[in-house]
Order: sequence, then C-alpha cells, then structure tokens
Amino acid sequence: MALRFAIALALWVAMTGSATADDKDIHEDEVKAAFVYNFAKFVEWPTGKINGTINLCILGESPLGFSALKAIDGRTAQDKPLVTKLLSKSDDLKGCHIVFIAASERSKMAQLLKAAHQQQALTVSDMNGFTQGGGAIEMVKTDDKIRFDINLLAAKEAGLVISSRLLSLALTVYDENNRPKQ
Repeated sequence: MALRFAIALALWVAMTGSATADDKDIHEDEVKAAFVYNFAKFVEWPTGKINGTINLCILGESPLGFSALKAIDGRTAQDKPLVTKLLSKSDDLKGCHIVFIAASERSKMAQLLKAAHQQQALTVSDMNGFTQGGGAIEMVKTDDKIRFDINLLAAKEAGLVISSRLLSLALTVYDENNRPKQ
C-alpha cells in the first residue's frame, strides 16, 4: 500500500516538481526514492547503452537507504525494468545507468563522478552541494519539500540528455549560462 502511494505521489511530483516531506502516510526516503524512479523516466542515455534493464547502483551508507530505493526495484521506466544494486567499495560502476552516491562517499566524490561519467551514468545524491561539485542531480529539502537541482553540464559530460520537462521542474539548473560555484 505504501509503495502504491509512493508511486502515486511520484507521478504528482513529476507534474508539480515538489513534494512535502512531512506527508503523514509517506516517509521522506520514499519520496526521494520516487524522485529517483522518475528521473529514470526523463533521462535519455546514448543509443545502445541500455539493453535489458536500467541498473540503479547505490554507493555508500545513505540515510536514504537501500530499502527505500529497493522499493522501486522492478518498476518500469522507458519500457525497461529498474534493477537496484548495492555496490561494495571494490565494485566498479560498469553496467550502472544511475549511480546514487551517499554522503558517506564525499571524500571520494570527484573520482566517483569521473568514473560514473565515463560509464555514461546519471549521478544522483541527496548530499549537500552535490550538483555544485559536479554531480548531475541533487535532491534538496527546502520549506519541508523535496525538490531537486540539475547540473546539465555534468549530465552532458556523461553523454546524457535530460528532458526539458524534468528541467522545467528543477529548483536550479546549472548550465553554460549558470555555472555552479565550487
């Protein structure tokens, strides 16, 4: 029941661009997981990059947690099932299409972003300053709502195209005319 509500909320979020994190029937982690699910729907990977599944790889120990993201496992985005994988520190990012980087990995963020971009993966986090540090999408909490910033320069570096529909919902979009301050 909670997952259905999360999916319904995700559809609403996709249309409005924000969600209240204090809704009684849904936890903030589920809202963020719903955002990640919707990001998969509005990103275009290079031709041939995605074959059978869209692989969501999770790096580090995250307050968002594996269980919230695992709840979207098997959902369909772009006619492909989403598969959630928890990576260990020794795993590489090969085969990852979306990489969620937890705040516990802040000290390695630059090298992780470089590796993810080389794999043409969408980088997502709820880590403060993620988009300014070169990540593609950062989920932020503002006025008790979950919103997101997009670093279009980072997405382009990874060879990704983000839908104008998703860009129009972002709180901040960093691009050639609005570069992130590092």
